[in-house]
Amino acid sequence: MNDKEFAKAQASIMNKKTKLVQLKDERAEACKKINEIEQEIAKTENELLEEENKFILLCGQKSQLMRERALQVGAEIEQAIKPQQPVDKLTILFLAANPQDTQKLALDQEVRSITEAIRKSEGRDGIEFFSRWAVQSLDILQAINETDPEIIHFSGHGSEKGEIVLDDGSGNIAMVSKEAMAAAVASASKKVRMIFLNACFSQKEAQAVVDKVEAAIGMNTEIGDEAAIVFAAQFYSSIGFGKNLQQAFDQAKAALLLKGIAEEHTPVLYVRKGLLAQDIVMVESEALKKSDNVTIMQKIKNIFS
Repeated sequence: MNDKEFAKAQASIMNKKTKLVQLKDERAEACKKINEIEQEIAKTENELLEEENKFILLCGQKSQLMRERALQVGAEIEQAIKPQQPVDKLTILFLAANPQDTQKLALDQEVRSITEAIRKSEGRDGIEFFSRWAVQSLDILQAINETDPEIIHFSGHGSEKGEIVLDDGSGNIAMVSKEAMAAAVASASKKVRMIFLNACFSQKEAQAVVDKVEAAIGMNTEIGDEAAIVFAAQFYSSIGFGKNLQQAFDQAKAALLLKGIAEEHTPVLYVRKGLLAQDIVMVESEALKKSDNVTIMQKIKNIFS
């Protein structure tokens, strides 16, 4: 081996040694880095476990809060809709007035038709009907206190000023303003749910009292005897079959059309703000009685159980 070859071999060996040292240093550095990463992984795993446990605990607390809030809202909803639900016994108070110096009305025929319609309805056993005749002003409060009705029905005359015509005690006219009627209803039993004013021009009276009850029906113009009788009889028949207020009102108007009485646009229905006529049911139908009637509160409890 000449000197040149010797020098070349020696240089190669030195390079390999140097490279080996570098690789070992890199390996040591890599091992150190891996150890640091392993420690970081272990630390992160522990932190994750702690946070997961905290999250599960918070979820449990949140779930309890959500359940409590849901039950609270459910109770508020049930309380809000409670007045719109059927009652065990629906009481109807029929008030009639036809003073001597006013046009004679077929009020006796109206009562007969209404009571007959109720008698033929599915819910007849759950309806009570009381009538008071030749009604005077103070008789209204007396009759309300005696019967504690859900529905107050007035049949008689009305004026274009929105007044209803009562008897003054001598067979003559006594006018009652819409303000007076509203005051009477406001002071009446909290059970009163609806006012039915089956009298000419009683729309203003109905508007005046609707914020005191759930709903009111009035007439926007004159209404004939036959129309008043047919409309009222069908309305209470539908109520007796468990129809909601909107259905009963619509069926009563349909009855006028079926009889060929062109006064279907005369009756008007008003519902207190915040309520819907289709949600108001006076008499529970047989189908509803047989159904599994689960309350809102029960449904909420089932969700969280």
